[in-house]
Amino acid sequence: MSERPNPYSLFSNCPLVWGAAALWTLLLFAPAAASAQGIMADYQEALGMDETLDDTVVDRPGAPNWLEESAHFWYRKSVEGGHSFVLVNAESRQKQPAFDHDRLATTLSDSIDGESYTATSLPFWSFEYADGRDAIEFDAADAAWRCALDSYACERTEEASGGSGDEGDWCGWLSNDDEDDPAPVVSPNGTREALIRNHDVYVRPTDSADAPVRALSYDGADGDAYTNASIAWSPDGTKLAVYRVDDAPTRTVNYVVSSPDDQLQPKAYSCPYPKPGDELDDKQPVLFDVETGDKTVVDDSLFPDAYSMSDLEWWDDGRGFTFEYNQRGHQVYRVIEVDGETGKARALISEEPDTFFDYSSKQYRHDVGDGDEIIWMSERDGWNHLYLYNGRTGEVKTQITDGKWVVRGVDHVDEENRQIYFHASGRPEGKDPYFVHYYRVNFDGTGLTALTDAHGTHEVTYSPDMEYYVDTWSRVDQPPISQLRRTDDGEVLMTLEEADASALYETGWSPPEVFTAKARDDSTNIWGIIVRPMDFDPDKKYPVIERIYAGPHGAFVPKSFSSLASMQALAE
Repeated sequence: MSERPNPYSLFSNCPLVWGAAALWTLLLFAPAAASAQGIMADYQEALGMDETLDDTVVDRPGAPNWLEESAHFWYRKSVEGGHSFVLVNAESRQKQPAFDHDRLATTLSDSIDGESYTATSLPFWSFEYADGRDAIEFDAADAAWRCALDSYACERTEEASGGSGDEGDWCGWLSNDDEDDPAPVVSPNGTREALIRNHDVYVRPTDSADAPVRALSYDGADGDAYTNASIAWSPDGTKLAVYRVDDAPTRTVNYVVSSPDDQLQPKAYSCPYPKPGDELDDKQPVLFDVETGDKTVVDDSLFPDAYSMSDLEWWDDGRGFTFEYNQRGHQVYRVIEVDGETGKARALISEEPDTFFDYSSKQYRHDVGDGDEIIWMSERDGWNHLYLYNGRTGEVKTQITDGKWVVRGVDHVDEENRQIYFHASGRPEGKDPYFVHYYRVNFDGTGLTALTDAHGTHEVTYSPDMEYYVDTWSRVDQPPISQLRRTDDGEVLMTLEEADASALYETGWSPPEVFTAKARDDSTNIWGIIVRPMDFDPDKKYPVIERIYAGPHGAFVPKSFSSLASMQALAE
């Protein structure tokens, strides 16, 4: 620590903070200036960095937007003074402006009162082609617009649909209540429809609006009702699977927004919010034979005390239906199959880890050939990998990926060629294990092929036909590079953009330093970065703030390039 008075003494007595996922960002603070006035001036100046540092990087590529059934895509890129849009033909390896930016800027300046736009300051960040690329549509100035690309005549079509709503909207996703669609659900063969009336299940033929309804259940009640949204017809239209839901008592949480945007006075809100230990809704799957009227309540011994249960989905051949069960506490997660004739349940896949099943970010299932095989993701060997199941017997046929690295997600399954496209971390060995790379592998685990190779973290977007992909990669000390590549062999067909950060460096900014340190086991490397103030002097001592977020299923140290403006402002 500096020997002079330290305005950052807030941190001086804090112990070093370690977490379960101790991934570090270290920020070295400038030594205290001679007066508090100088410190405040430096701080105020640093606050403006968020809006200026990143704007100095030009030719930074945005995400590609592939056009359906086409080898074309467009992307947005940063340019001096703003941004522009580029259209690429992957087959011809040519790129051009996505439209005439100058003409569009002139039209919008004339159409929107009080605004003046240039080719690099168009008031939208995304658009869609329409009429075979003869027009574009976008949201700007609180409205939706459509502009013809032959005349550049633009018309306001409707009010824009954007907006986050008011402060009370967050209640919606906290509620476990499902609103049923009251519309009847028509059978796949179109001859019958099922509906919920007075909490029970009814069916009727579809050929007459006046046809009488026939009850299939009589035990539905207020608070213990069959739900319209869960109705699932068998493919031949002879059976129904439906959830009967026993509603749990609703806990209400009250809160106050002290400073709403639209008025001076506070606003009060209430919303349903179950707390740990509260009773949860109980979903009971029930099978109905529409022909005979027989009802089978599925035995729930394989799925007790559920935190959640997924939609009911029939196999195409009608042999049964499946749903996924997540036990409260997340230590049991199962794929349940119910026999379409007997209503007997069995676990096709059962995960019962000692810790917990990460259903939020590491759950993946893909049914192959009407469930003859199932591709499944699991951490059962200590690393997140893919497995191929026999969907008829529930037995593992093979572990598709393995090793001391983790699958991060599946991007595409090619059933015809029996190949899986996925992204992963921890490969190649010896590099930053949090970098993301992309791969292809056969169903039987052979033929593992890297589709990205540059030293950095990657983001890949495939064309609709999987013939091409755009690979954009960077590091904290390497500005983004974007390339068009061929999926078959990974060959680089053209470099789309190489971001230029020279103007950023001219401000005095320098990239953070990547470092590793041993974890408490004296073996595992922990990867972090050090952010220094722009006037860093290696001959001086600096106070340090350690910025971490410790969580079992998240990594928060930056891995891709940016000015890290908020961290840089702290360092300044």
